[in-house]
Amino acid sequence: MVSNRLNPRSFVLASYLLTFLSCEPGGGQTLTDNSYPYGNPVITHLYTADAAPRVMPDGNVWMVTSVDSELGGGYSTMHSYHTFSSADMVNWTDHGEILNLSDLDEPEGEDWALWAPDMIYAKGSYYLYFPIRVIMPDKKVKSWIAVAQSDSPDKRFKVISNRIEGTSGIDPAIFCDDDGRYYLYWGSRKVARLNEDMITLAENPRFLELGVNNFMEASWMHKRKGIYYFNYHTRYDKPVSPDNPDDINREKSQLDYCTGDSPYGPMKYAGVLNYELGVNIKNGPVYPGREYVPWRLTQSNHGGVVEFHGQDYLFYHNSALSSWRQDKFKEEGTWTQRSVCIDKIFYNDDGTIIPVRQTVEGVSEVRVTQPFEINIKDEAGTLIAGKYIQFRNIDLGSGYYYFSLEASGVSQAGKVEIRTDQPDGKLLGTVHINGNGLVECSLREAQGKHDIYLVPDAGFTVSRVRFFAGLPLDQKSP
Repeated sequence: MVSNRLNPRSFVLASYLLTFLSCEPGGGQTLTDNSYPYGNPVITHLYTADAAPRVMPDGNVWMVTSVDSELGGGYSTMHSYHTFSSADMVNWTDHGEILNLSDLDEPEGEDWALWAPDMIYAKGSYYLYFPIRVIMPDKKVKSWIAVAQSDSPDKRFKVISNRIEGTSGIDPAIFCDDDGRYYLYWGSRKVARLNEDMITLAENPRFLELGVNNFMEASWMHKRKGIYYFNYHTRYDKPVSPDNPDDINREKSQLDYCTGDSPYGPMKYAGVLNYELGVNIKNGPVYPGREYVPWRLTQSNHGGVVEFHGQDYLFYHNSALSSWRQDKFKEEGTWTQRSVCIDKIFYNDDGTIIPVRQTVEGVSEVRVTQPFEINIKDEAGTLIAGKYIQFRNIDLGSGYYYFSLEASGVSQAGKVEIRTDQPDGKLLGTVHINGNGLVECSLREAQGKHDIYLVPDAGFTVSRVRFFAGLPLDQKSP
């Protein structure tokens, strides 16, 4: 059966771990439990869950995670967030706690918890979106989305909005489209565009139609080759029977996905992104007396997707680390002591996803062989509405993730689209210009050698035009 208990032997180990972790990881310190025998999960010195991955302006992959208690106790004991970074998808640095429940004004008599977050870089700052889950004195449960901000993903975040008006529910996820607009997903399939301030909704929430009725939680949106992919954790039955874990009559704890042509949907059900945890794993430990890995019986999942230099990756979590810590894989581990895993995503020619193959080995190391930035224009030049500037044969290599320019002479707000090969070619990203100064935007699929077109809808003087976040700053040039 699925177990929420903490094996008594783990209390001894937890005491040791709490001593080991008494100095809060941070300042670029990497801590590792070297005894864990596999590459997945990727973080082994504490329990991490609900990873939200992004490529940030330093070129590294960053993830923010919730943290499960070393002493167990279930979801109500989730009280903090950590950030981690990697230049190669294999070696991860723990930058420590960035937010704790103690940073919030929790009223006396209420029981708060911090569940699955998301983090994004926008407009020169880092924004952390997180759900506040509240058990009231009368035992009723309330939840909503709050926002914190920092000037660096490895520093403490400060709460700037205790509640985004119009939100109720959990699991916020942020999506930036190619037009430079940001969308917030949360709760039971809600979506709304964010205002420029990144902390208020620009419209009334909409209900995202999926074309299927198995949604439970954990919204996430990504985009590839013009297709919008919405993945989520399905509604499922428990417990998982040790004698028949693949029971066809039991609703499964999967990550499913739907596709569409708009961030608002409607979406069409497309299939399974990630089967139940522990399904079809090869080369892993075997549950005594069974033919599957021990964590096959503990189901809880949350998926985040990121593209890094030409490869898409799924971040999810399982209970493998708790199974190892408690009794060296003799039992299933604890359902609410989870750890982040990473495996590759592959697509069919028609854009459908091949269900992710879960591994104990994890992913291979990524080495990037290009400069951190490409400056395509240093001197000042004029952009005129209805006309474009062309830059020939710009080699974007395996990927650049951000674009910036210096704007001056701005008399009215406008935007500049970054396109490839022709003025109405593929849109990589959009810079929104509201005044003089440096402006940036994120990019999607900015790869390979292309002519680059800057297409404005107003007149500006621009300089210092560049692509950046190619080679991660933590990775040495080849």
